[in-house]
Amino acid sequence: MRNHKLRILAVLVALVFAASLLSACASPGAQSEQRIVCLAPSCVEVIYALGLEDSLVGWSQYTDYPPEVTEREGWVPYLEYQFTSVEDELAKDVAVVSGFTDYNADVVAALNPTLIIATEAIQQPMAEELAAAGYNVLYQNPTTLDEVFQAIIEVGEATGTADKAKKLVDGYYKEIEEIKAITKDLPKLKVYLEISHYGPWATGSGSPMDQIIEIAGGVNIFEDVLSTAFETTNEEIVKRNPDVILTPLWPDALPEEVTTISEIVMREGYQEITAVKNDRVYHYDSSLFKRPGPRQVTAIKKLAYLLHPYYFENPENSVSPWELGKIDEAYDPPAPLP
Repeated sequence: MRNHKLRILAVLVALVFAASLLSACASPGAQSEQRIVCLAPSCVEVIYALGLEDSLVGWSQYTDYPPEVTEREGWVPYLEYQFTSVEDELAKDVAVVSGFTDYNADVVAALNPTLIIATEAIQQPMAEELAAAGYNVLYQNPTTLDEVFQAIIEVGEATGTADKAKKLVDGYYKEIEEIKAITKDLPKLKVYLEISHYGPWATGSGSPMDQIIEIAGGVNIFEDVLSTAFETTNEEIVKRNPDVILTPLWPDALPEEVTTISEIVMREGYQEITAVKNDRVYHYDSSLFKRPGPRQVTAIKKLAYLLHPYYFENPENSVSPWELGKIDEAYDPPAPLP
């Protein structure tokens, strides 16, 4: 009788275990069942950081990071991309579903995604339209570093990887505190971060980029302007006299898309700017600084190195600066540069 009861108990335990496995596989949060579409390159970086790349079925034509994305079958640089047919997109490892301000409704429908992720204010109309069409859409518009990291946690919660997301974010905050511990005692260099030379356009306060400058040991010369991006004048930049000027560069950029260092230093009045006098006009990796995602900490490290190279190392996976420039005017260095 005892053996009979034990056999019945063993069968019941096996049935419960099997049922739990079936339930997990059927759960929307199960990674193997997920079909994720990212409308922006920054969202792709979050998906890779969470280890969900195998669940990624659609992305933006501007996706170029991490480096592994360029090795996936069907990927081409954004300038070479052309839509030919839905069938052609479905034959790729990951289909192109969007530029940045538009999306291909037919490709999205064919992919049948379980989750679509959109980001920034410019993508809100798309997110609302897709949600109205019945898709599961996660729309995010982080305007501070805290919100960037919270957005990563939200993606983790939506994809069953909340623990990993929280662990990543905890690590980011730890690294930021380590950087702050060094920069708090260093001179605060005035920084002009140029978003685009057309205008020119600058970044103000109340944005992740503004916080990146502050944490890295700088002061945004437009910290009194509450705006992520706004048009200014060269006269105003000369008046505010930055110690460092940053201008954007990115992989595969066309010559007409990039401002050269020589063009900046030859602007009217710029010869009187401290940054130009001390040869501290740098290119910065636009995708590194501007994409709200896991690499924001790398951007902080990069800028800390550009501002205070005696105290920080050039981080991996970042575009090297053309020149360090003369930095000894800011403070007495502990040792000469090699």
